[in-house]
Amino acid sequence: MITATIGVQLLNAFKEPLLKIGKEIKEEFFDIFNNGLTDYVDNYYDKYSKTKTFIYRDEKVNFYDVFYPVTIKSNSEKISEINELNKLFQERKYITIIGIAGCGKSMLLKHIFLSTVHQYYAIPIVVELRNLNDYQGTITDYITKQITKNKLAANEKITERILNEGNFIFLFDGYDEIYSTNKDKITNDLEEFVDTYNKNTFVLTSRPGANAESMQRFDNYYVQPLTKKQINEFIHLQFKHHDNKDFIGKIITVTEKHENKDYKDYLSNPLLLSMFIFTFNAYPELPKSKNKFYWNVFDTLCTKHDSFTKKGFWLHERKSKLQNEDFETILKWFSYISIFKGKYSFDLEYLKSTLSEIKSKIHINPSLEDLIYDLSVSISILIQDGTEYTFPHKSLQEYFTAYLIKDLNDDQKRKIYQEKFNNLKRFTNGGNLNFYKLCYELDKISFTKYFLLPNAHDFLNSIDSTNEIELTKSFIKAFDLKLMFGKKENGSYENIGYSHNFLPVDSYLAFFELQHFLPDLRTNQEINIPLIGELLQKNTILSEKDKIERIKPIGINEWDDTFQEFALQANIVGSFSSYFSNLKEKINILEKNIEEENFNTKELLDI
Repeated sequence: MITATIGVQLLNAFKEPLLKIGKEIKEEFFDIFNNGLTDYVDNYYDKYSKTKTFIYRDEKVNFYDVFYPVTIKSNSEKISEINELNKLFQERKYITIIGIAGCGKSMLLKHIFLSTVHQYYAIPIVVELRNLNDYQGTITDYITKQITKNKLAANEKITERILNEGNFIFLFDGYDEIYSTNKDKITNDLEEFVDTYNKNTFVLTSRPGANAESMQRFDNYYVQPLTKKQINEFIHLQFKHHDNKDFIGKIITVTEKHENKDYKDYLSNPLLLSMFIFTFNAYPELPKSKNKFYWNVFDTLCTKHDSFTKKGFWLHERKSKLQNEDFETILKWFSYISIFKGKYSFDLEYLKSTLSEIKSKIHINPSLEDLIYDLSVSISILIQDGTEYTFPHKSLQEYFTAYLIKDLNDDQKRKIYQEKFNNLKRFTNGGNLNFYKLCYELDKISFTKYFLLPNAHDFLNSIDSTNEIELTKSFIKAFDLKLMFGKKENGSYENIGYSHNFLPVDSYLAFFELQHFLPDLRTNQEINIPLIGELLQKNTILSEKDKIERIKPIGINEWDDTFQEFALQANIVGSFSSYFSNLKEKINILEKNIEEENFNTKELLDI
């Protein structure tokens, strides 16, 4: 007896509602149903139900043996675990999940996919948004090709009819990986797709700073750092299949030492915590800088690589016969070339052509096949996933790039920080803070002199400081600030947050350690909100039954005397004025610190 695949079981649960699409296209639909959707679900289920993680890279393990449920939080509520999807999406069918590098967004998205299948909640469709960068069609075209295997010939309306029924959950992964040059087009297409098929459920993930927070229909949730209790639970979970359970107590002892409290940011990040666990046997102390984390990882991979479930260490044969220093050089150049081309996953053709170029320039002799084998098997610094290769995490690629830049001469650094970093904006929509911080750690003076301070001064010069009102309007334009409002049951309006185009915590402004530029607009709402009630009514979107469906965000285009009075009373004007003054002061302090460091270095060199 042949057991139905998970895809067939799931699709059978939605067979009847899907068949409402019309008798005239049922035969064509059955072909897509049997050969397209079921294969699509089965493929992603196989891909996600067993997974490789940073710690378990040699073999796939059951997803739920290593998945730790991180906490997400909106402005109004905290969700500890995403388990019951009906409960999660009952009142919010459109959500963004925002989080920094390594916080667990991708694992959370896989969990939602698997839960969707297990609970027969909906038919999940995964869209890795980076794949749209080089795609010429619309999102609808892309999804159609994915789920129909390009068999859509006779009736192009079939996908539209299927999707209109509201039986799908769309998982859009990596909004921050959309190229800046494509951002407006893809964002508009995405919003149009959501508006057209609004009966479905939508989840969008992104690093902060990519403007995903301003997607109009979406409720924003932010991945929270691990608490002390969660750190301990995470460590226990990673040792579920490890033979040496003694490591658990030793690692927890180190993480709980009072002198390590300053490293909370490292330990509360699942990726960095995984790195520390992986390297603990060789490096049982917490490093003082993040770049040292990555060095420890690379050194452990090269010299003490093991299967995490085994007690003894063992080394794979290196077919290329290269030394650790050779791999380090290759990885630095490969990371540098790929990151400034916006490449974070690599097909075999790109891998071969780039490595071939590097080989010829640095004069090493191994065959490409042996080199790729060593990178992906012997030291496992590249992970093969189907036909593509990736670093275990994008942050390792950022580390090797920053490591290469630090050893260049001053003129080369200047050109990179001024030219290459500006070009980086073409391929990124935010999410560069980790890369910036690594450059700052490894190359503080040059990074500050050629990138950080010039950008900060350019930003200051873009602000019209003629008076507080013009200054406030300039900030709103610069950040593309939009205030978000809702309407309560009693008919009054309330502020539910705000969005902006790039976050200070995710750009060069983060280095000046400024507080948020806006006050908590949810306080004293009864005083402030009536001022703009009329303005909000103009931005109200009604449903077919004339009920308020949503209120469009309010930004600079709605600025008038009423908005200005609101900005004054809500202390928005005062907050931006203070922010501007504090930023100028912090820039002056940093300039003096860099000047002093430069002077002291010359004194010590005595040349």
